[in-house]
Amino acid sequence: MQQFIFLLTSLNGMHKPNFSTQLQKALQRDAQVSVLVAMVDFEAVWTVRQYLNQLARNNPRVKDVRLVTLAEMFADEPGLALTAEERHAISLDNFEQRLFADNQEQVKRYLDEGHMVAELRQVDDETPMVLRQYQADQLAQVDTYGLNGKVVGIEKIQREVATTSYLLNRHGEAVLRFVRHERPVEHVYNLSATSAMLATQFEDAKQVASAATMSKRQLEKAESNAIDKTQVITATEAYYGVLAYSNYRRFSDIFAFYQAVLSRLLTPETRLYVDLAVNAHFSPQMPNQLIFNY
Repeated sequence: MQQFIFLLTSLNGMHKPNFSTQLQKALQRDAQVSVLVAMVDFEAVWTVRQYLNQLARNNPRVKDVRLVTLAEMFADEPGLALTAEERHAISLDNFEQRLFADNQEQVKRYLDEGHMVAELRQVDDETPMVLRQYQADQLAQVDTYGLNGKVVGIEKIQREVATTSYLLNRHGEAVLRFVRHERPVEHVYNLSATSAMLATQFEDAKQVASAATMSKRQLEKAESNAIDKTQVITATEAYYGVLAYSNYRRFSDIFAFYQAVLSRLLTPETRLYVDLAVNAHFSPQMPNQLIFNY
């Protein structure tokens, strides 16, 4: 049986109009349609689930979409027991509790002498979604829950950025570790005579001409401004290293990890859809796989 797999690597990709368009077109076929949520931001799974529910209100076929999460795929993989410091499970029994409603969710905030120590977001009293832990009023850890009410992901936060993330198996052991790194990258911009910036300069030169045609001096000046120019800009790029505790296999980047995950799902009849924004990074990992974009 033919299957369609939509790989979600960011919430920005999910909100592209072409994602929902291609997804609903696939549902018109006699095939299994799956959405694989492969984001390091584990709580994004809840956002994807809510988004699919919204689509289903207008198109009941969306209810047939199979939502695949990393937590489900690795639930039975052997893992590593985290230390108490790494896990940092917190008891909320002795803190002041305040209940709020936010966008059809329940939000419980826990306070210690006026300072927030935790925030629990949940669908209802029986279905926790995300627990945020705070230290000195700064976000320090995010625990994401699965539909079974157990923690499936832990993100360690520094300066509002998740630096180390653990995916847990059904026994609460770390089965995957994601570590965020940064590296400098150079972007080379080539400004040719046809670029918009230099074309504007050329247009300004024409406007100062006193006649329909430029003088020789003005023409030479405009042409000199239109010579190809190269600008090199250095920026910082974030990337993730991935470690699988089941066999201690290391992945140098997140896209090599995605390829390994997809290899568990792909069949000769699979039609794979990937966000166009990451296609250039992803395609080299799967040179023999036909990839469609959204």
